[in-house]
Amino acid sequence: MCRLEPDRLLIHGLAVLLFKRILNHAQSDAEPDDKRQAVRYAVGPAFPFKAVVTLMAHDEEGNLLNDQRRAQAWAGRITNLSETGVNIQLHVSAIAHRGESCMFKLSHEDYLLEFPGTIAHFRVHQQCTSCGFSCNFPNTETRKAYFQLLEPISIGARLAPVNPAKLVQDTAGLVKEQYHGISDAMLTVWRPASGSKIYCFDFRMNAYGVRWSEGMAQVEAYGYSNQYLAGEKDAPQYTRLTRSEFKDVRWLFCLAVPNLAKAVPQDVRKFLAALV
Repeated sequence: MCRLEPDRLLIHGLAVLLFKRILNHAQSDAEPDDKRQAVRYAVGPAFPFKAVVTLMAHDEEGNLLNDQRRAQAWAGRITNLSETGVNIQLHVSAIAHRGESCMFKLSHEDYLLEFPGTIAHFRVHQQCTSCGFSCNFPNTETRKAYFQLLEPISIGARLAPVNPAKLVQDTAGLVKEQYHGISDAMLTVWRPASGSKIYCFDFRMNAYGVRWSEGMAQVEAYGYSNQYLAGEKDAPQYTRLTRSEFKDVRWLFCLAVPNLAKAVPQDVRKFLAALV
């Protein structure tokens, strides 16, 4: 198994937390029990982060070169993510082999997440190559940063429609449709009974949410109180967000929307995308 030389490429990783006030989950401190069971979440083409993979150097015949100063960074498009690995499309000229080391970097403005990986598969297609690698998180902070990034993607990607026959239509003049995801993720859309135009929506993203109704200049972000989430009787349902929390929830919404599952109707995906 080949490894990138530590003095040539970063091995400790860099991690800037995407969310400063929310998504501070303890699950990021532990490895999944069975890596084979890690669910892969599709990443939409509008995903705003720049992805770069640095691969070990090879000659024209694909043989590994000893001079890792010639390792090459390839920009690509992420196709899916899981708790343990990443799949990315690269230029057709890229070369890698199973078991080789790589370095993965995601960036957006001031945000940077960088950590090493191990190539799991590498397939050459006519127009591109498909590179899958496992994540080798060097520390807890890097794993936490990655899990923060994964959560909004998983929220959008796992939404599935609820049977209309099971929904209670409790708003006069409006028809409700709903899409449930993992944990407490839920997207509810209301339309006028006489048409298909979207009148309002509520997108709950686990402990937080964003809602909008016709006439509002912008979406409203909100959060559920810890007491309410814990099931305490007579607890207030919502909590007031600080300015920093508000910004984080808006950013959570902006990352979840580009990755909405195709089970969500196209007009809903297009409508929400226009609000990002």
